[in-house]
Parts: sequence; C-alpha cells; structure tokens
Amino acid sequence: MWPLFHDLQTRCNFDPVYWNAYQSVNRKFANVVAENARTDDYIWVHDYQLMLVAKELRGMGVENKVGFFLHTPFPPLDIWVKLPWRTKILEALLEYDVIGFQTRRDRNNFIRCIEIVHKVTQADVRKQVSILSTPKREIGIGIFPISIDFKDFSRQTKSPTVVEAARQLRETMPNQRILLGVDRLDYSKGIPEKLKAFRNALERFDDLRGKITLIQVAVPSRKDIPEYQMLRAEIEGLVSEINGIFTQPGWIPIHYMFRSMERAELLAYYLAADIALITSLKDGMNLVAKEYCAANIDKNGVLILSEFAGAANQLHRWSLIVNPYDIEGVAEAIYEAFQMSIEDRKWRMRKLRNSVARRDIFWWVDSFLQSATTRLETGPNNL
Repeated sequence: MWPLFHDLQTRCNFDPVYWNAYQSVNRKFANVVAENARTDDYIWVHDYQLMLVAKELRGMGVENKVGFFLHTPFPPLDIWVKLPWRTKILEALLEYDVIGFQTRRDRNNFIRCIEIVHKVTQADVRKQVSILSTPKREIGIGIFPISIDFKDFSRQTKSPTVVEAARQLRETMPNQRILLGVDRLDYSKGIPEKLKAFRNALERFDDLRGKITLIQVAVPSRKDIPEYQMLRAEIEGLVSEINGIFTQPGWIPIHYMFRSMERAELLAYYLAADIALITSLKDGMNLVAKEYCAANIDKNGVLILSEFAGAANQLHRWSLIVNPYDIEGVAEAIYEAFQMSIEDRKWRMRKLRNSVARRDIFWWVDSFLQSATTRLETGPNNL
C-alpha cells in the first residue's frame, strides 16, 4: 500500500499472502482495543496500516465512535482501482465515523473512489468536512493537515547549545550558502532527483561553485529491504560522482550523512541552513518543511518545496514551489534562492512561520476532535 498511496504503483506487490497478513494484524489491534475500551471512549485509529480496525471492532459488537486519520496521501481513482482488495478496504473505511485526510486533493480522491466503487454520492466536496450517508451511519470526511509543536521547536532552537552549534557549523563553511536536505531514506522522498538538480545547477550557474554547499542528511529506513539498499547505493554513487567533478581546494559541493540526528543537532542544521530543499515525489505532509520554518528564528531562510508534498497546500504562497521531476526547474529554484535579497527572504520566512504557528499540532488535534464530538454538524474553520 505504501507505493500505491504514493503514486508509485509499479513498486507494488499484490501477493495474497500480504493481504492475509494485513487482515490478521488489523484483527489483533482490534482485539486489544476491544478488551481495553470503555463504553464512553472515543477511539482514534491512525494510518494506512490499520484501515480495517473499525470493521473488526464492529464485528465484535463495539459501538464506540471511531475516527481514522490517514497520514499518507490517498491515490486517485485510476491508481486505487489497481488494488485487488479495493472494495473491501473502502467498505471497511465506511465503518468509521470520521475519516481525516491531509489535503483537499486526498479527501476528494477518496470521495471519488467511494462514488465509483461503492456507489455513494451524498458528499459535498465544497465543505471542509463532507458528509457521506450510508445505511449504517453518517460519516464525516474531513481535511485536517497535520503539523508540529511550533512553540517547542522555536524555543529549543533559541537555546545556547543549538545557537552555538549552528554558529560553529557556519564557520566550517565560510562565505558559502548552506543548502539543506533532510529526508528519510525512502524512494518517495526524491533524493536522487534532488542530487541531479543540484548537479544541474552547478553545471549551468558558474557563480554557485565554491559558494553553495548541499548538506544532505539521509535518515536510515528499512535497511534490510533490497530496494532500499539499492536506493542508498544510487544516492551515494551520485554524491561521489558530483563531488568528484566539482570539488575545488577548500570546497566540497555535497556533505552527505547517512544517520539519524538528535533533536538539538537537527535544529542546529535547520538554523544554520540558508535554504531548505524538499523534493518529495509524493508526501502526505512533510513535516521537515514546517520544522525548518519553526527553527528559522533568524527569519532569513528560503524554503524550496515540492508541489507534491502535502505541506505545499499550506505553504505555497511563500515558498519556491517545484516539480521534483523537473531537474532544470529545481536547479533554477536553487539559483533563485541563492540570489534572493535579504528583504525578500525575511518577508517570505515571516509569512511561513506565522502560518505554521497558527496551525500547529494542537490546532490539528482540536480540529479533528471537534468534528468528532460535534457529530459532524459543523466542521472547524475553513482552511
């Protein structure tokens, strides 16, 4: 389901043994919930791994209100229908009382699938929380973009330890702009595309050479899966190739790290970076974009953001939005960010920070639970 939900259906494996295991796991979760839930508890289920839990609970006689939030994107109809168990999963999702999605596009994709596959047509997509009526219940289908604890990120970034670490990092790269990428090692994150775009920028814009450095952090993920091992090898090959071509005395174009980071270290990199480069091929939200803004307490960073990240729906007005498949377009965005005036940088980052601060993680929780507890009669404020 992970590749299917990220529009990468050629990577899917529809072996029935996976479907059987998926049902078994959902049943185990439902059993534990049923054993521990009180009659007045609200049950909130998260993400694509557990889409069948409400159906299992209903089969056990659990009548509690149950909500579901999908952290990943939801695919369009022409991709969804390739899933052999598409109808069973949609029917299971209709056992929830509220279903939340990251973006309007994801919510509308789901409603379209319901209309075609399950023949339910009562949803009004003009509202933030649409209502689907079935013989069993009314289901709220809403848009609730997830976020971060903005105040906590901002507060921690101001700590002397983080500020000093950021200063030392900048000192190691004097007279250079720092371009930062922080991604989990996953084929949906577009790291090879990012590296190719950076190479293209160095090839086309001579004044970038020696004056900009890409720091790429790849956080280990699923290291035992051959496909991820191949992705890591591709990334490290590109880094080696680019550094081999462009390195000059006193300047290495790419600093690559394959490891996790503690919060304080990550915040120091966010604070030191002049530009953040996010090139997701598909992302439910991408909280790195919001973390970078929250940690940019100097208010002079530039965010380059993939149009296919859910965060782009909220942050597109003040970011440089790119198509990660457009290598030359991303390269041009890097150059634009490099040349951007300090006034423009500060104006954009101030707007970005205000947006993330207004819709933080607490806003997200309140928005979802408000829809759940008001029986969907009124949704939260429009986005």
